Amino acid sequence: MRDWRLFVRQHFQGRQVPSDQAIDELAQHVEEIWRAARDSGRSDAEALDLARAQLRNGPARLPANMVSEARQGPAAVALAAWRDVRHAARLLRGRPGFTAVAVVTLALGIGANTAIFSVVRSLLLEPLPFTDPDRLVMLWEADAQNPARTTILSAPNYQDFSKGVKAFERTGVWEYESFNFSGDGEAERVQGLRVSSSTFQMLGVAPALGRTFTPEEDAPGHDVAVIGYGLWQRRFGGRSDIVGRTTRINGKPYEIIGVMPASFRFPLDATVVWTPIAFNEEDQGRNSHSFLAAARLKQGISFAAAQAELTALARALARQYPESNGKNTATITPMTDQGLQQLRPTLLALMGAVALVLAIACVNVANLLLAQSTARGREFAIRAAIGASRGRLAAQMMTEALIIAALGGAAGVAVALGCTRLLAELLRGTIGAVPFRDVEAIHVDRLVLAFTAGLSLLTGLVFGLAPIAGLRRGSDLKASGDRGTTGRMTVMRGVLVGTEVALALIVLVGAGLMVKSLVKLLRNDPGLDPSNVLVVTMSLPQPDFYGPPVRKTFCDAVTERVGSLPGVRAVGAISHLPLTGMNAGRSFSIEGKTPPPGENASASYRLTCPGYFEAMGIRLLQGRDFDARDATEAPGVAIINEATAKRYWPGEDPIGKRFKLGRRESPSPWMTVVGVVANTRNFGLDDDTSRRLIFRPYSQSAWPVMTIVAKTAADPAGFATGVRSALQRIDPDLPVNLTTTMTAIERASTGSRRFPLELLGAFGAVALALAIVGVYGVVSCLVNQRTREIGIRVALGARRGQVMALVVSGAMRPVLGGIAAGGIGAVFAARLLGTLLYDVQPGDPAVLGTIGGVLALAGIAASLVPGMRATRVDPITVLRAE
Repeated sequence: MRDWRLFVRQHFQGRQVPSDQAIDELAQHVEEIWRAARDSGRSDAEALDLARAQLRNGPARLPANMVSEARQGPAAVALAAWRDVRHAARLLRGRPGFTAVAVVTLALGIGANTAIFSVVRSLLLEPLPFTDPDRLVMLWEADAQNPARTTILSAPNYQDFSKGVKAFERTGVWEYESFNFSGDGEAERVQGLRVSSSTFQMLGVAPALGRTFTPEEDAPGHDVAVIGYGLWQRRFGGRSDIVGRTTRINGKPYEIIGVMPASFRFPLDATVVWTPIAFNEEDQGRNSHSFLAAARLKQGISFAAAQAELTALARALARQYPESNGKNTATITPMTDQGLQQLRPTLLALMGAVALVLAIACVNVANLLLAQSTARGREFAIRAAIGASRGRLAAQMMTEALIIAALGGAAGVAVALGCTRLLAELLRGTIGAVPFRDVEAIHVDRLVLAFTAGLSLLTGLVFGLAPIAGLRRGSDLKASGDRGTTGRMTVMRGVLVGTEVALALIVLVGAGLMVKSLVKLLRNDPGLDPSNVLVVTMSLPQPDFYGPPVRKTFCDAVTERVGSLPGVRAVGAISHLPLTGMNAGRSFSIEGKTPPPGENASASYRLTCPGYFEAMGIRLLQGRDFDARDATEAPGVAIINEATAKRYWPGEDPIGKRFKLGRRESPSPWMTVVGVVANTRNFGLDDDTSRRLIFRPYSQSAWPVMTIVAKTAADPAGFATGVRSALQRIDPDLPVNLTTTMTAIERASTGSRRFPLELLGAFGAVALALAIVGVYGVVSCLVNQRTREIGIRVALGARRGQVMALVVSGAMRPVLGGIAAGGIGAVFAARLLGTLLYDVQPGDPAVLGTIGGVLALAGIAASLVPGMRATRVDPITVLRAE
């Protein structure tokens, strides 16, 4: 078989030989001509003569019938395309560094964008899985002076709104509750709701099995339950006779009357049990804000019309009940917005950041292709000089760009799948549950994937073909690559590098602002000591939330069993743990004081066991902790925090003062203040420390779920098994659930800021890496182009330091320009992070200066390697070539 590479080399013997890549291309081309001649019936000698003529004179001298046979017809076109693919594949394999960087860059840009946009579409754009979700609204009480400050409802106000607003087709009300399942296997605690029968009809979702509640079952005394599909499968094995079966919930027999569909999430993934609302006596207070509510608007009723009618009714209730409603109004919000108030700006900011990363990726690929095209300028000029048309060269370049795009797109799909799963995990671990939506169902959006892959492909094609536009047949081979088109490409690459640096600076400034916010947030004093504190939750079924405890000796049992474990220094329990956002509020009346209309005393309400404050490191400022004196039958006592003391007993000693829950005429017992403790942050480290708190001993008023906290001498994780076992011995039917540490809870409380910080940090690292690659590529190409100039400078006496300064200064011009432009853009772009920042301004000069300095140093570092190579240029070799 004839060696066509040797045939081409022999033709150029005695002259300047093209590069190996050009030899490969020419060998394929003359072989194609030879085969076409042989196929047309010519002899081997005649075919060789035509091949030589092709090398000598170019394709214009070939016989017309030969040109037609060689270049026309599907088979010939397919053969030529296949050879282009093989040739491009060989070239890319011969440049593994370039190929790997281009493919990885495209994969990161495509995958990250697809993942973020997929999450945005799933959580922000897709409708809720209910019938006509656009007509569903959440119902809130609100401050009349500032309606944006909303709160959950009291049962009487909900009932008035439900009956009085004609714009509502149907309403529903619910309250979160934990349930103990102790039958059908090991005891466990699950999350659920007390819910009105109308809620299921309002949502328009039918059960998969059985039925939901009837209106009659909303009244107390009906022990029936609807369970979730997952609980049915996991605990009951998906048995078909589940409807009508009795199980034990909170120690009582309940009849399971229905199973909801697998796709039903109301309101959260973890919600798997629904029982009748069964309003009790404690629920009837208008100041007892305990319930969430929603409504379905009637067909054709606008949001504004419903809001106007609700506002009018709220004003009437404020006049009728001035003590509880005097300063309140009511408002509605779209149900689709529930839980997204903070997530929406986070996702939109991340969407902007990842779009910048895609732009940087495209710019970087463009720069890489331009650099490679410049390096191959001599090859293109030779091929054009011996007859290759622009179309032929363009086809080859297009094939290379398509292969890179295909490889980058394939890798991008893998990155998108992995990133989407990772984002779902991060959302669950930091932001928490998103109401009514299935975070696990987030999937790769094909339209977004196609768009980002198409954009990357277009970038590759445009910049991959750019060198062909300036190529002219008969170009000066010796000058090729030094002047003309190459000069314009150098300017273009400098502009691209500046753009890349500017975009990277915007992303990095966003990450820097989030870092500074988190650092400031972590410096806030939570009012407690989270170190070495083990946290365990335990269910204590209680028919009356606010009544005396069923298990009067619970606190004593916890102290005895857990407190006696080796290494446990203090132990206590509380109903609502600080930093978790869990809360219950109560109004109260102060002995000897009459509040102004509409200004009833109120505070967050907590139940604790003796030892809680010591275990949590919460300072006792005055008085005493709860102890054995505070038995169930003893006079009522309470501990308040410093904020409550300053608000209701300013300038007085609150110890010995009395108050009672609810109105003055209520049957609630009077409670005496026996202690004052320091303020704590209850809704996170950014929570206001002035939040008022009142504490009651569990022995005098119970709660259905208590959180046990144990201060340990070492890492609390090592005590988890022992503490859980001790608690389970109190009552085997009471499930002991979540085990964690206060350090983990403190970290989780900053999740809404850690989530964007982690992603912006990752995007910033990618942007910085791409910018460094871009600078390095341009400087390397610049050194290659100016080898002759550098050699002459060295021959004339230029020192190595001068050569290095020449290279680095040339590299830094576009970098500094990009930093200047990016700084301006970063100030405006950072405003998108406004709601995510804590005590940091979008234009923080320290962050801008630091990030700008980092990018400048990165640019210098990226230019040092090619700069060192430039200092080793041998002037003798350069001058001999001249």
